[in-house]
Amino acid sequence: MPKPIVVGFDGSEHAHDALTLGRALAETLQTRLIVVNAYTPEEQLWASGTAEPLDDEGRNRVMQEAEAELSEHDRYELRSEPSPSAAGALHAVAESEQAQVIVLGSDLRSTPRHVMLGTVTQEVLDAAPCAVLVAPAGLSTRSQPVRLTRIGVAFDHTPPAYEALAVARSLAGRVNGSLHILWAVHLVAKTFPSAFVGYLDPDYLHNVRAEVDERLQQVAAPIREELSVRTEVLSGSASAALVRRSKGLDLLVLGSRGYGPLQRVLLGSVSRGVLSGAECPVLVVPRGIPGTDEHGLATEATTEPRSLSLR
Repeated sequence: MPKPIVVGFDGSEHAHDALTLGRALAETLQTRLIVVNAYTPEEQLWASGTAEPLDDEGRNRVMQEAEAELSEHDRYELRSEPSPSAAGALHAVAESEQAQVIVLGSDLRSTPRHVMLGTVTQEVLDAAPCAVLVAPAGLSTRSQPVRLTRIGVAFDHTPPAYEALAVARSLAGRVNGSLHILWAVHLVAKTFPSAFVGYLDPDYLHNVRAEVDERLQQVAAPIREELSVRTEVLSGSASAALVRRSKGLDLLVLGSRGYGPLQRVLLGSVSRGVLSGAECPVLVVPRGIPGTDEHGLATEATTEPRSLSLR
């Protein structure tokens, strides 16, 4: 059995978005769903935390809402976890169950169809033990079913980017979808003071974009033997360019920051920016994800013959 998917659920509108997305991913990966409602028990009400205090009636109501939405899904488990920290409860369940993904909703302040980090989501993303998937607001109320066929991946030729690419490639293959490899180029702002831009060789930026495109073609070549692949060189800062491009995707996959603990999610400035405005679900992959068997979300990286999973 593939490793399970954990969904954080508190009965809110955005929790329903997470449950809708988690169910779609679980059906794609043919794995079970673990729905977790973290609550603060009476004896811990004095402790600061993010889990809502709920009595038996409140917990039953939340679980009944989740069960009603999962009536057509045959592999799920509902859990009420006592903990003052919602993120801590989700981390603990994901760790003990060796989950592939934790799925969460956006902040209550987010605008419809957009992702926005809330307090719990930020805490879960802080060193999560597996990949984290964030649903945009309003996903559960859309008239069309959730599709995960247009898979985008942020790429910049770093090890975390190759790990994200491996996961995106595998998922696109599972759904017979298309893979969009996206590289944002913003050299003027990053490399040159504005006073010197006028002294650049007029062909310099053109040549850099051509070099980036050539690198993308090399990366995409072996994948094109099995998938529909599109490479794109985006202009502007990475986070802003990826947010703009997310409008035409069903899922955007990001790698974690290039330093920090292995097999943990750690947000960098780009991923944090994308998670503050993307118009599609965003999946953040942990660093150094290990191999898995044929039942997991596994594939071979484009540079090393190493199988990778979401965990």
